[in-house]
Amino acid sequence: MPKKQKPVFSVVIQTRQTPFLILKRCIQCILEQSLKNVEIILLDSNEKDCPYKEAISSERGQWRGIFYLEIPEQGEYVVGKNTALNIFHGEYIIFISAQDIMPPDRLERIYKVFQENYSYNAVYTNMAIQEANLLDISDFSIQTGQFQYLGQLVFHKDCFQLIGKFDTDLVAHQDDEIWFQLKTMGLVHHFPDEEAAISICPNCYHGYTPLDAAIGYRQIGVKYSYYFKKNKKARKKLYQAIAEKYKKAGVVHRYIQFATKAFFTHT
Repeated sequence: MPKKQKPVFSVVIQTRQTPFLILKRCIQCILEQSLKNVEIILLDSNEKDCPYKEAISSERGQWRGIFYLEIPEQGEYVVGKNTALNIFHGEYIIFISAQDIMPPDRLERIYKVFQENYSYNAVYTNMAIQEANLLDISDFSIQTGQFQYLGQLVFHKDCFQLIGKFDTDLVAHQDDEIWFQLKTMGLVHHFPDEEAAISICPNCYHGYTPLDAAIGYRQIGVKYSYYFKKNKKARKKLYQAIAEKYKKAGVVHRYIQFATKAFFTHT
């Protein structure tokens, strides 16, 4: 019996309250990749009595070879993503939402980038923002040259040995902290090829309250105080972000506190 070939990519699909047809669309776009040696890990974060989970259970027999993780949670699915990091087999790993869509050549194009640049630890691609939660894949607009969502990132398997896993102690911004580490350590590179851009559903990311967002930013500020102490521009930007979230949360005294800190931080 021939030995099973090790996958090149592991794609972790995070799903919670996603209509079943849209989840199937996401899985299908991975199965139709021009680079075929791809492992799919389905991270089911629905509650046990959720109808979306019932739909997945009824179809699982048709999804041969897909690893299934059942870890109910909300927010940024940190426990599930860390569990996926413990079991994936690919040379590279990607985390996407069940509502995201990949063009058929995306993984092959990204693979060539890594093969041509052996020192790369991670790359991020451009994105196309989905304007509506529809099955029509034409309903999106291209956003270029910026990073906003985890689905844009592709990690080499060794990358998390350098930056660690997703921090379960953070109230929010676990994805943003991963990006922060990649940027400050010089580990991430931009791959601007529009044929590799991923269509992102923005509502599927960063699902936390303004108050949690403010607390999460403060936690990151404390965790990386050495960096923000030296970098006034980054510190000012962090204070502004914290103030904005406290303002949205209606916590006026904290808004004034951090807006004042931002005002008196001169760059």
